[in-house]
Amino acid sequence: MLACRGLAAAAAASPTLWSIQQCSAAYFCRSHATATSGGDGKGGSKRAPANVRQAFSYCVEQVKKHDYETFLWIMQLPKHLRPSILALRAFNVETGLIQDHAKSEMLVLMRCQWWRDAVNNCFKGSPPDQPVVTALAEVLRSVPLTRYRLQQMVSTREEDLTNPAQPTSLAALERYAEGTVGQLLMLQLEAGGFSSAGRADPSSSSSSSGSSSSSTDGGGAAGAPQQTEAAAVAAAAASAAEHAAAHLGKAVGIAGMLRGTYTAGMWRRVYLPEDLCLQHGVDPNDVLLGRDSEGLRDVTLAVAAAAKQHLEEARRLAAEAEPAARPLFAPAVATGLYLDALEQAGFNLFDQRMLKGAPSPLAYQLRLKWALLCNKY
Repeated sequence: MLACRGLAAAAAASPTLWSIQQCSAAYFCRSHATATSGGDGKGGSKRAPANVRQAFSYCVEQVKKHDYETFLWIMQLPKHLRPSILALRAFNVETGLIQDHAKSEMLVLMRCQWWRDAVNNCFKGSPPDQPVVTALAEVLRSVPLTRYRLQQMVSTREEDLTNPAQPTSLAALERYAEGTVGQLLMLQLEAGGFSSAGRADPSSSSSSSGSSSSSTDGGGAAGAPQQTEAAAVAAAAASAAEHAAAHLGKAVGIAGMLRGTYTAGMWRRVYLPEDLCLQHGVDPNDVLLGRDSEGLRDVTLAVAAAAKQHLEEARRLAAEAEPAARPLFAPAVATGLYLDALEQAGFNLFDQRMLKGAPSPLAYQLRLKWALLCNKY
């Protein structure tokens, strides 16, 4: 959150450089109104109800305020992907803010249960009157999503908030990242139709035409190998995308916990692995107080190295995914820049450059633009 606030402040201070922020919530609502409400596919479309437009407007403001890097990225996604990605990201923001609004364990449990019930009611077609839930329900009208993944995001946060103990190991950090960011990235693939769950089977869609042509000119027999090959290629691309999302989720999640070390200290939370802290003689109280040490840098190096390894594997696998799916891996840009900046700071989490919100807004926007242009993240 600290880094995102830094980006937002920089944008406000430099309106010319950050002209992308000039695009208002109204622009989003217009695109979402047509993208989620259907149409004839040839320019005709139905206007979404007022409550849906207001819901997406709220989602825009929440993502823009609390996850500015993601806001900039969503602005540059293909129009048809924006509604679902925005709704999912707003859901991530809202569930991530549970801690800010719930001051006791009982309130945390109540809020988490409310979100679980809200997700269930979305899939039943009777969502509660809450903007993010309304937007999510609108997306579900045309996009198949896995309910379990949404529920898992809530449950993982609930477990973290009700069990504030320091993670025992790096594996515990990875499990948390997988349960939150990992599930979110998998949902994004589903929303775009790039996962094995949402992918259409080319062979099944053309089987009837193949049998028809075989009865007339024998074309079905010749086309069958091509259909099988196309299905295999599509399945391989979907598998690569899913594995890339799994690794990227861990990379982004782990890096995010490193980025949030100072902020987490305000909540008396330490997310650095307990076993690594013991190994390098790091007192958790020193982390809470923002005291740098050689041991702390060694712990940070080990955690950052794990994130970097997952990031590199995600990039390798993303290159094998369908080209149209690759923009969904753009979160790798900010994570890569942060890990590079952390290395340049000597793995000092409390270096002023890191506390001000590395990477810099300019570096992030330029790298994001270049990544989107090359479709390589």
